[in-house]
Amino acid sequence: MHPAEPPALLLNLFGVPSLVLAGERLRISLQRAYGLMAMLALERRPISRDQAARMLWPEAAAAVGLGRLRRLIYELEARCGRALIDSHERSISFAAGALRCEALEFRSLAQAMIAGTAVPPPQADIESLAERACEPLLDGLTFGSDEFDDWVRMQRIEHVHLLTRMLACLAEHQRAQGCAEAAIGTAERLLAFDPYAEPSYVLLMALAADARDGAGVDAAFMRCADALRAEFGTKPAPATEQAYLQEKERAAALAHGRREAPSSPITTLPIRFATGKHGSVAYATVGEGGEALVMLPGFVSHIEIGWEHPGIREAIGRLARRFTVVVFDRRGVGLSERLGEVSTVESAADDVLTVLAAARIGRAWLFGSSEGGPAAIHIAAQHPQGVSGLILFGSLARGSRDADYPWALRGDSFDHWMDSLIAGWGGPADIQTFAPTLRDDPETCAWWARMLRQSASPASMRAVLKGLREMDVRPLLPRITAPTLVMHRRGDRAVRFEAGEHLARSIGRAEFLPLQGDSHWWWTGDTDAVIDAIESFAAASAARAGAVEGGT
Repeated sequence: MHPAEPPALLLNLFGVPSLVLAGERLRISLQRAYGLMAMLALERRPISRDQAARMLWPEAAAAVGLGRLRRLIYELEARCGRALIDSHERSISFAAGALRCEALEFRSLAQAMIAGTAVPPPQADIESLAERACEPLLDGLTFGSDEFDDWVRMQRIEHVHLLTRMLACLAEHQRAQGCAEAAIGTAERLLAFDPYAEPSYVLLMALAADARDGAGVDAAFMRCADALRAEFGTKPAPATEQAYLQEKERAAALAHGRREAPSSPITTLPIRFATGKHGSVAYATVGEGGEALVMLPGFVSHIEIGWEHPGIREAIGRLARRFTVVVFDRRGVGLSERLGEVSTVESAADDVLTVLAAARIGRAWLFGSSEGGPAAIHIAAQHPQGVSGLILFGSLARGSRDADYPWALRGDSFDHWMDSLIAGWGGPADIQTFAPTLRDDPETCAWWARMLRQSASPASMRAVLKGLREMDVRPLLPRITAPTLVMHRRGDRAVRFEAGEHLARSIGRAEFLPLQGDSHWWWTGDTDAVIDAIESFAAASAARAGAVEGGT
């Protein structure tokens, strides 16, 4: 006879954490036990013993913390009546099949729905799981560890990012199925998480128009306008205003029995998730050009919110006429998985390679702007066979000042700037540095503030910026053989003009293009000059490569 399988053990992380065995909640009151299980479940990888002990008992000496960790594991497994945790040489992980975790099931389903890579389960199951996922993640779980509390905040932000994208997909599916009341409820859940998300108001307008309710269209638009005016002193974006007028007209047409005008589509990016050995990376492709162009952004990004800015949409749309443009969020920011350690040039480069593999792109141009430049440099130097060319804009080779690199902040000054930036998180922090001429533009300020809030938590952003401070890719510059164009605006306040000159001098046969203006963002200011330079340089490089091949 085969021994009977033990009853299923369920770890609940929505709301107050709990363990359920065969339908009965186990009496486990140890907060640190739930902290350990949450880390093992949500990180989805082995965790070093040292890290777990430090996060659970930050005040204890290393040896004491490790001893307490061993006792905690013993007590937890004794109460569950089974082996839960596998011990490796220096790390621990959940044993295969030890338990189910609904939060992990939610993440897998949400990513599949967003990416459209799997047939979802019945709608009732999706709605039930989404409703449970709206409860606070790890509610009330704290035991006096600042590092653990920061990790929890990071997990909550990542969860809300994924949840809101999944709710948007669910609402559209409910609407397509004719479940208007359910779709309205889902849209209201979205607005509870982000009351300034204009696509959610557009959805409410469309649902009101479906019901021939012109007054409902007006009410949804006015809610949007009131929320934005009260918080940011701005009005809805032109795309939202256009959607309002179209839905108003559609509601009137339906009410009078006229032929229905099509509902205004919500312009969004087709988000995909590339999964590598270090976690998931969110990306999207735009256009179908014969050559690929990967956009490596600066220290902060959120590809969906970035796409909401008309300047970014227009600039990428122009590039997409020639290229297949690839945009992504590096791990630690935006829609991608959060980092458990300091971000590095290598980790950002690995994210690019993960995306290229998922998109089945074997060779690409790399456009590294600002802090995205060092990762592009790393790839061009270490993986030249996959790089058609390198374009750098407003970038730099070292994150902080050195004796022979005077064009960056000193380490202590960098830390002061980092503290100041994070202290202003939630508002349009440091916009006067990145785009001086737009510092008083209310729409740009509102967009930038939302970008910062949604892209990362302060703790996650500190991890990214610490990696930037320690970054130094100068030894890689002489190894670059790909055609290289370096652009830098003379009045750039974020990265000094001399840093761009240094890059061009240090990369063999690189072309340097100085530009007028003071915006650090390539898609504001004289954007035409930037796009024209990219297209001309790529065309000239292709012509030279063709001439060489013809000569052979």
